[in-house]
Parts: sequence; C-alpha cells; structure tokens
Amino acid sequence: MMRFQSYFNTAIALIQGYNGTSPLVYYLKQYFAAEKKHGAKDRKYISHLCYSYYRLGHALKELTIKERLRIALFFAEKEPGYWNGLYKPDWIKNWSQDLVERVAYVEQLYPVFSIQHIYPWKEEISAGIDYADLCYAQFTQPDLFIRLRPGKEELVKQKLKSSDISFTIVGKSGLALANGTKLDSILQIDEEAVIQDLNSQQVQHFFPTDINTSPVKVWDCCAASGGKSILAKDVLGNIELTVSDARNTILHNLQARFERAKISHYQAFQADLSTSTFKTTEHAYDLVICDAPCTGSGTWSRTPEQLYFFGTDKITLFTALQKKISQNIIKAIKPGGYLLYITCSLFRRENEEIVSLLLAENESLVLVKQELLKGYHQKSDTMFAALLQVKV
Repeated sequence: MMRFQSYFNTAIALIQGYNGTSPLVYYLKQYFAAEKKHGAKDRKYISHLCYSYYRLGHALKELTIKERLRIALFFAEKEPGYWNGLYKPDWIKNWSQDLVERVAYVEQLYPVFSIQHIYPWKEEISAGIDYADLCYAQFTQPDLFIRLRPGKEELVKQKLKSSDISFTIVGKSGLALANGTKLDSILQIDEEAVIQDLNSQQVQHFFPTDINTSPVKVWDCCAASGGKSILAKDVLGNIELTVSDARNTILHNLQARFERAKISHYQAFQADLSTSTFKTTEHAYDLVICDAPCTGSGTWSRTPEQLYFFGTDKITLFTALQKKISQNIIKAIKPGGYLLYITCSLFRRENEEIVSLLLAENESLVLVKQELLKGYHQKSDTMFAALLQVKV
C-alpha cells in the first residue's frame, strides 16, 4: 500500500509542475530520464495517475489536485485493486464496475459536479455527437490501430499470431490492438502495416472513384506524418504524388517514412498555405487532400492534457488558419477535381462551418458528402471528412 501511496504523491508533484506547454508524454519521459530510481512498473503506475487526472477535463477544477486525482482514478478503474488503501470505506463500497454508477456516486458527494463539465462547450460541438457518451468515453483508453498494406495482410496477421499478440479485425484492412503494444521488432512498420487510427483509415471511403486520368495527380497539402499520402497510394494505385507542409522538419521525416513505405516517386515542397502571398499552379491536381491543422479535440482521449488546458480561443485561431488554407488551395484543383477536407476536431466551427463557408464563397464547388466519423464509442479518435468537387 505504501508503494502506491508513493506513486500517488509523485503524480501530485508532477501535476503541480506541469504547465501544458509540451506534450505530457515528453514531460514524463524527461522526469523519468532524470529519476533513474523508477522502474518500468513505477513509470507505468505514475503515468497512469497523471493521465487519469487530466481525463477529468474541466470538471471540478476548484478542488485540490489530491481530491481531483482521487476522483479521476475512481473513474478510470473498474475496481480499486492496488489503490484500495487510498480510499475510505464508503468509496470502496460504491466502486461499481459500471462507470455510470461511479459517476452517480461522485455526483452525490459533489452536487456541483456533472460528467458534462468535462467538455464545457456543448454549443460548440458538431452535430450528431452524443454529448454524455463523449464525456464518459474520456475515461476509456483508446486502442492502437494499424492498417495492413495491400498484399501484406496475411503476413502481418501471421507475424502477430507468432508473437502471441492479440488483435481484432476492424474494417477491410484494419486491426485493433491493445494500446502500448510494441510492434517495431515484429513488423516492418510502414512497409507492411501503417500505424493509423481507425477513423483515419476510414477516410479512404471519401476518396473519389470516378477520376479517369492516370496517374491521378494528388496533392497532400498539409502532409504532416504522411499517413493520408500512403493511404492514397494504397487505395488509388497509380498516383502522381505531391506533398507539402509548413515545417521543413516534417518533410525530412516524410522522406524517411516514404522510403520505408516504398514510395520513391513524389514531389515535396515547404509552404505556409495560410499566407496571402502563397502561389500555386492553377488547375494542377485531380485531388487535393487537406488534413487541416486543428484543435485535435477528436484525439483528446489519447492526449487528455490538451483538453485540460484548452480554451475556445484556440478554435478561433485554428478556424482562421483553416479558412486561409482552404481558400488558397482551391485554385489548384482541376475542373471536375476534388477537395478532401479533413480534421480531427469535435467542433462545428472547424468542421461543418468551414465547408459551408467554402460553398458560399465558391460557386464552382459542390458538396459530394460529409460525415463526422465518431470514435468515442469504438475506442478510437473522432474525425470529420468532407469531399467537395469543382464543377466542370
């Protein structure tokens, strides 16, 4: 019991010293690198406590860190287990396997608390989200998802089975694994399988199927880690790929990733697409993929510290970027070509409202389809995707 009390106290000290300016995972790595006394199990329990704390989002911020951490852990665990000694008997008595019942108990103790205080911006959320379910899902650790590349499906499954790694088949070419599963020594990452969230994989269903040109000219304009580029290659086949990003370091990392993925023929350039001075070749592409910079709110079950430190001023900031980027890239699409606009955001202003603005400002654009790909009920991220076409 003393060991777990020590973990609890260490987590409190870490939370007190964390200001959210860097990802929590890096903050914890830096601490553990300096404090060699913590073994693998110690690191696991301390990290779990810290992440659980931030999963409470904006609820009960008026409480002390100690009180709040105790409540967060109560929500994160189905049973007290090792943490039994941190709680009074009434808490242990009410420690139901059902999260809804555990939440109800805390609501009795703290009448000011509501599970919906975790995300206190209901009016900002995109249509179709079950708000209560979203808040409850914040205490569920997402799965690790991989996408099997064409021709590698059976090989990957056999390698996982040989290594006694359990997986669940999801969709046409996806697998779900326990979060934290180590794959680097088992699979040829990017060549055989791509680490890619489930709904990021589902974006493939938004790729247009009626482009008759060969090769299909594709521009992944906010390429980031390149996952959508590899997806486009696998789904569309013969493509002439161009990638860009505002950060040169990203393009350097992309080169290494594309080498692993056996993508050798592509063009790359650095550009800030949000500037009014950006110029591009008009009518150059059959498909422009814009995985726009956004709040990342659809991924907060993986990065709950971002939820805790979030303010709606960031929606305004990212919306301004999204408007400028989308307005700049439209001119690069051929007549009859497509714009695939994507975010990993829960917020209407970054999703439906950007699409509505594009349609209002560009008479040549028509909406083919749009959808909020909800992930909170399937242990994955939530994404928004919209496919628009330029009239011939």
